[in-house]
Amino acid sequence: MSPHSTPQKVIARGVGSNAFSFVIRFAARASFLYVGARLYGAVNYGVFTMASAMVELAVPVASLGLKRMIFPWLEEEAHGDAPRPATHVLLDALLLAAIAGIGVALLLIAATQLLPSAMVSDQLRMAFLLLAPAVLGQVAGDIALAATRWTHKMRYEVIARGIVEPYVLTGVALIAWYAGMGETGMLLGYWAGSIALAGFSLWSARHCLGSLQLRRWRPQATVLMQRARSLIPASGSDFLTNLAQRIDLYLVGFLLGDAAVGVYGVLRQLRTPILQVRQAFDGILTPLTARTMKSDGDVTTGEATAAATRLILTIQLGIVLLMAAAGDSLLDLFGAHYATGYSALLAMVLAETINGAFGVSELILYFRRPTVALQVNLILIVIAAIAIPLLTPQYGILGASVAMLVAAIVAAIVRRHWLAGLGVRRPLFHAAAPALAAGIAVLIGAYAGWILRMSLLQGAPAGVLKATPPLLALVVYVGFVMAWRKARPGVLSLDRYRVS
Repeated sequence: MSPHSTPQKVIARGVGSNAFSFVIRFAARASFLYVGARLYGAVNYGVFTMASAMVELAVPVASLGLKRMIFPWLEEEAHGDAPRPATHVLLDALLLAAIAGIGVALLLIAATQLLPSAMVSDQLRMAFLLLAPAVLGQVAGDIALAATRWTHKMRYEVIARGIVEPYVLTGVALIAWYAGMGETGMLLGYWAGSIALAGFSLWSARHCLGSLQLRRWRPQATVLMQRARSLIPASGSDFLTNLAQRIDLYLVGFLLGDAAVGVYGVLRQLRTPILQVRQAFDGILTPLTARTMKSDGDVTTGEATAAATRLILTIQLGIVLLMAAAGDSLLDLFGAHYATGYSALLAMVLAETINGAFGVSELILYFRRPTVALQVNLILIVIAAIAIPLLTPQYGILGASVAMLVAAIVAAIVRRHWLAGLGVRRPLFHAAAPALAAGIAVLIGAYAGWILRMSLLQGAPAGVLKATPPLLALVVYVGFVMAWRKARPGVLSLDRYRVS
């Protein structure tokens, strides 16, 4: 690393690289969102959302955690007493995942066929049956792309996940809709995307790792079984994480039906920019957190993560205000079914903001007490499982979004308590400034918007009237952040992280 590299510059480069790939992915996702939600309608999009979400929940179980755990396996085999080609390790991993994937797909089909008719429509039951085997394509893509990252080449994953899979999915779904396949077109698109993902990923891994040398490949059943048993904890951890991220979607689908989950699925996609702010930081903050903990201890690392929380929250709150301004118009693009989801969207993006910004500190728990870190996901799951059935009968998808907002707040409080047990006691109001600024900006924007509506904007379109207060709030908020940084240089700095 260059002696002139500072944590700020290193993190900025890492975040910029990740953000670019996320922009590509979001553009692809947005194109499919329009095709699925607008053309196919809320019911068909809801069926697709539920079926694909079930596949994505099964993927971490079928992959046995190999998306992460293939790295130590590759290192071990490459530097062992009897080195093996990396391609043979990949083939071993794919064989294990294929066996697990077949079992998981059959289990998923059986479980969904046994669900009562009050929870699952016939169309959704058929979608589960048709889509479950696509687990194999998704798992093959995940593991093969992980192998390409082992060679420090990131472009293959960006191309596979950001271009190949989503655009094949969108193209086939669009063609199927024009061909009159209203109920199965998106499912066909998902299958096409999964096959394209698997094919391109396997080609990429072969290109990065070298010849497969199939004639020399000799998988050893005993060794593979031992390896599979050792991978179960990682697979279980990934499963809980995925379940915590999607449990609200499943509950909305089972409790409110296909059309409601179609609307809810669109809202979840629209909150993606908030989610991607945190994800853009994760790739670089995870190794830097581990390095800082080793070099400087937990307390200094806690101070570094507090600064990261402040920075991420500052960025996310600006996007929240932008979503408040544009969310209503965005929902109108998809049709009348979706226009009622504006309030639920705001609750959803606030929940994701809290999870994203205040979840940075969870990296310390993950490295020090991984079992405790898993309990955060369990808390989210329990709160959702209790609150969503209580709130959705009266409040619909708004009730589900509010339940997840409550869960996010509770999780943030619990993380703080557990960190205190490690001696990491961050100031209570370390991230209060951006939150307070956003609150004041909203009040100013609302008041200024009221004055404008009473005078200058009388007779303006309803969308303009609704967007004016949050847009004014965004301008005030950006001005505050700029003044705050000038008055307190370094307040958003991440220089406490150790880069070498």
